[in-house]
Amino acid sequence: MGRFLRVRPNEIGSHRRFRDMAQTLRSDPDSSYELPADVPDSEVRSVVARHGQHPLDLAARLMEEAEKKYLEGRRPLPGAGPGRWGFGWRRESVVELPVTVKDAVIDPIVLNTTPAVEDVTVTRDALEGLVKEISRNTGKPPWRLGVLAKLFDGLRSDEDVPVRKLLLKAGGIRLLNAPTGVGKSVLIGLLAIHLARAGVPVGIVAGRVDGATKTTEEINEDLEALGVALRCATLVSPRRLAEKAAQAADDGQWNRFDTFGYGCSLAASVVDGPQPVPKDEPCTILRSLVEPVDHKRRPALRHACPHLGVCDRHRGLRAGAAADIVVTNHHNLMHGTIPVPVLIDGTVLNRVSVQEFLLRKCAVLLIDEVDHMQSGMFDAGARQLMLAASGTAIDLPLVHLDAERIRLLPAEDRDVVPPLTRTRFLADQFLNYVLEGEMWLKDARPQANGKRRLADERGDSGWHLPGSRDALVLKHLFGIDDARAEPAPETVYEQFNALFPDSRGAQAPLLPEWLRGIADQLTLAVSNDSAQDQIREIRHRLHGLVAEQVEHEDDRREVVNVLLVRTWLGALHQALTRLTYAVAAPGAEMPAARVLAEQLGTVAQHQAIPYGPLGYLLFGFRVDRVDDPQPGGTLSVQALGGDPHTTIAQLGGTVALAAAGVERVVLGLSATVYFPGAAREHVRADITYSMTDADRGAFTTLAGEAQDEHSQTTIRIGGLSESGKTPAIRDLGARLWDQHLDAHLCYLAANDKDRELCMLVGNSYRHAALLAAGIVSRCADPGWVAVVVPRSGPPPLTVLPEKVVTLTIDELESLPRKHKNVKVCIAPLSLVARGLNILVPDDQRSALASVWVCVRPPTGITESAELFASVNAYALGSDEASVDPVGMWTMQRTRAFRRLFHILTSDPRFSRLSRELKAEAVAGMLVDMIQLAGRARRGGTSVELYLVDGAFHDPKHGTDIPGLLRYYIASLSPSQRRGLERVYGTTLTSWLDFAGIDKEI
Repeated sequence: MGRFLRVRPNEIGSHRRFRDMAQTLRSDPDSSYELPADVPDSEVRSVVARHGQHPLDLAARLMEEAEKKYLEGRRPLPGAGPGRWGFGWRRESVVELPVTVKDAVIDPIVLNTTPAVEDVTVTRDALEGLVKEISRNTGKPPWRLGVLAKLFDGLRSDEDVPVRKLLLKAGGIRLLNAPTGVGKSVLIGLLAIHLARAGVPVGIVAGRVDGATKTTEEINEDLEALGVALRCATLVSPRRLAEKAAQAADDGQWNRFDTFGYGCSLAASVVDGPQPVPKDEPCTILRSLVEPVDHKRRPALRHACPHLGVCDRHRGLRAGAAADIVVTNHHNLMHGTIPVPVLIDGTVLNRVSVQEFLLRKCAVLLIDEVDHMQSGMFDAGARQLMLAASGTAIDLPLVHLDAERIRLLPAEDRDVVPPLTRTRFLADQFLNYVLEGEMWLKDARPQANGKRRLADERGDSGWHLPGSRDALVLKHLFGIDDARAEPAPETVYEQFNALFPDSRGAQAPLLPEWLRGIADQLTLAVSNDSAQDQIREIRHRLHGLVAEQVEHEDDRREVVNVLLVRTWLGALHQALTRLTYAVAAPGAEMPAARVLAEQLGTVAQHQAIPYGPLGYLLFGFRVDRVDDPQPGGTLSVQALGGDPHTTIAQLGGTVALAAAGVERVVLGLSATVYFPGAAREHVRADITYSMTDADRGAFTTLAGEAQDEHSQTTIRIGGLSESGKTPAIRDLGARLWDQHLDAHLCYLAANDKDRELCMLVGNSYRHAALLAAGIVSRCADPGWVAVVVPRSGPPPLTVLPEKVVTLTIDELESLPRKHKNVKVCIAPLSLVARGLNILVPDDQRSALASVWVCVRPPTGITESAELFASVNAYALGSDEASVDPVGMWTMQRTRAFRRLFHILTSDPRFSRLSRELKAEAVAGMLVDMIQLAGRARRGGTSVELYLVDGAFHDPKHGTDIPGLLRYYIASLSPSQRRGLERVYGTTLTSWLDFAGIDKEI
């Protein structure tokens, strides 16, 4: 199975694509199979063999052919020789390589697959002995003994017995859940050293690059103290090296600068055009400036830089291949590639994924914050691509792809032309219609030539999924109330889908005449058969067809618009999917096809599990308007794919078999790895070891509302429009200082001086700046306040006094050391909820005493990544195995479509969501809160979590935390409730106390 998944094209993992390819057997006389002659294509469930061979013998031969083709497609690029070479979109930069590079050989990185290790056993005594040995050799106190003692004293196995040793088996994933601050990071480092000394290569996966670098430095210090000839190396994406080198230089960390810094050897050879840009050096995109004579049959191939095998930009990759312990970060593991040829078990391959690199290299993989890695996969699986532009000069991949078709042979071109021309027509014309007001997305129809809201004024991401306003059509055409909590009936679901060309199956139900008329007009709208713009005529006819069902003109206009938008974007979704498959073969030879493939990487990048239960990519679309130099705009698409839940659960099993041919031992650790209902974070595997959060008083949830001084009402932020939030958040900051923070900090100064620091969070950089503006208007010294700002791009528009400390997320951990006067730190919640250790200088304790959540976190269930996670989690349902895998798959696919339809037909306002969607949203919110509070629990310190936003406390709209917690608890099964109590202990009790819920859950 692993061999098959390794070479199987992604597209075969799509149910629709697999079915289409199977149906082509009818017209292929050379196929080994045929379809039953008396069965219509739409009803085929099996094929008939006509190869006359033993099935397993045939399968073996087909696998050999597939593997040969797979290896041919992964040959390394040829090296550039003497002469002139260009790089850039139009080869605007030119390098002249000297004659000395003639016949230069690019030495590959050598990597041999480590044999499988079936299980690993590590005792508590062995780890404690390791700590004592390090302490003896360094002369430093063995402080890690206390950490290990607390951790192992609290750990229980899945059979609820005390743990004296860790037994980790290969396959799937093993999970360890323990509170923040009890020593999981210490355990990871010691486990890695112990196993490496035993000859077992180990990979460590940290949340961020900085965390990975720090882990590497600490492990190398321990290895040096032990006097062993072992090395630990950090595997960092080459695209991040320049950024991290500059950051290290700013911080005066010159050893780290030496690790990350490099220079591009091509820079000295540039004779025309811009120099190579750090992070985007043309290592593998050099193209000859001399075109072949027969360009129709010999495209201009990409070539690699002749210095690729010795360039300092890639020395970290070579060090990783030679190291005994390799450390990387979440994103690099799941989405990174090795841009240097790699010699794997005697075969040289190009662009090996970091995932394959580590799973081949390391017999054991230790992943910190594994639930956060899973959550991040839903975001990182979304790639953005600009499809169309009007009124502005922008390089569009589709335009370049069209121009580069001249490089293709007719047999290749004929597969690209239909989806490319259709995609361009649908994208360009849809953008024209939106800019002209013929169609509109989320907001009400704009006035002709009127100003529309910008993306950052919307209050959401601006992404629009086809079908996200289906509730309006269901209400007016099918009588389905959008306030109902249950999904629409199956018959309505089938009739509704039959209206739209992209979702209309071969077995579509028979529609009433008036609905059939609507379906015909929607098909005509996207056909372009007449080569005329007929949108206004079609709109007029649709108005007539829905007149009986939709009485009011304004409602009718909205319904017709939703029908047209859904039809147009659904057709564009379908065309894009077909285009990405069509360009997959020539993609290596066409620069624009490569851009398309990289941006919609979930299609082109090979994955063991390319799709979730839906069986296809989800696409979101966004229109952004521009007014300079003339009115216009752009249309972008975002594609979401993969199956993060199953990928994580099978990282050591199916995924490892596909990548490396062997199963691996994988241990995932986190404080919130088990949280039923949290669609993004809950890892779908049994917990192997857990530690109950039993420290009473360590976590306290408190109300922190601020009162408006004029109306004497609680200041509420959640639920306000984005424009209304600006003055409200500024006022909240001022009132919060007067009514809470000033006295709170005075108490800390008197009782816990080392931890006289609190953290405030909002939902964005803008929120953070507004809170800071309010606070500095009331506090005595603006230098007491620090605000996290973006690494790049324009700063928030809010003007702050010069004395206010501004810093990036990468500088936040050094705050207590560099800015000792700061008492209030303000940041976006999403940046600080995980992985930060803001410690008291020269101490292991957290410098934070309290955390204040000033704005209710967003709960945008219809946002693309959130919707993707919800559909995937609901479809997978229970984690039980089945003796009928096909039946299980069919059930999961049915559940996926039901969930998708349920979300898309729901009112997106949080107060109007069904109970199950509210429960899911609040589960994710609780995970964020627990992790956020964990930033103040390092070293065993206690934390107070204050809920400030009035939206947390107002029961009027059903969005208050006590009410939401009741929804959530009621949605759990008895076993899930017992699991929560076992894992979260006093943390759960704190939440239940705050909500006034009986502790006997």
